[in-house]
Amino acid sequence: MRLFIALPAPEGARRAFEDAQKALRRQGVRGRFTPPENQHMTLTFLGNVPDCAPVIEAMRGIDPVRTEFVFDRLTMFGSVLVALFRPDDKADRYVRALRAALDGAGIKYDRKAFRPHVTLCRDAAFPPSLRFDSSENTLCGVKIPTDKVHLMSSDLSGETPRYTVIYTKTG
Repeated sequence: MRLFIALPAPEGARRAFEDAQKALRRQGVRGRFTPPENQHMTLTFLGNVPDCAPVIEAMRGIDPVRTEFVFDRLTMFGSVLVALFRPDDKADRYVRALRAALDGAGIKYDRKAFRPHVTLCRDAAFPPSLRFDSSENTLCGVKIPTDKVHLMSSDLSGETPRYTVIYTKTG
């Protein structure tokens, strides 16, 4: 089972991301846009895990913090267009504690540094005249709360990935 731990994007944020995606399309951006139901902020990517029970047990021992990530800007990670969020000390401590709990349980995960973001478009291609300004304006004030964390599975067998919530830990 392919697993990751993530913060869900609340409905208001999803609408803002969708509006930004529409603005980007109007400006000629092409690529694979993330559908609203798939928008989330990954805290830790686990990859293929044979049994989710140890992951759930590790998550149970760490209470999510009550804070929120605030939108900063649009940027690129390679060919992936993301909504980047400002770092948050409380949330960073939570991610470190979560990863320490995974380490303690012997659970392997992707050790890349945590950069708070939501993927908007993969394989993004831009017209030369593109300016992010109008799309960024639709995202000003967007926040992702950290009081609910999901363990999710991803099924990549279809045209669009399907994500399923397996476990939710609330703060």
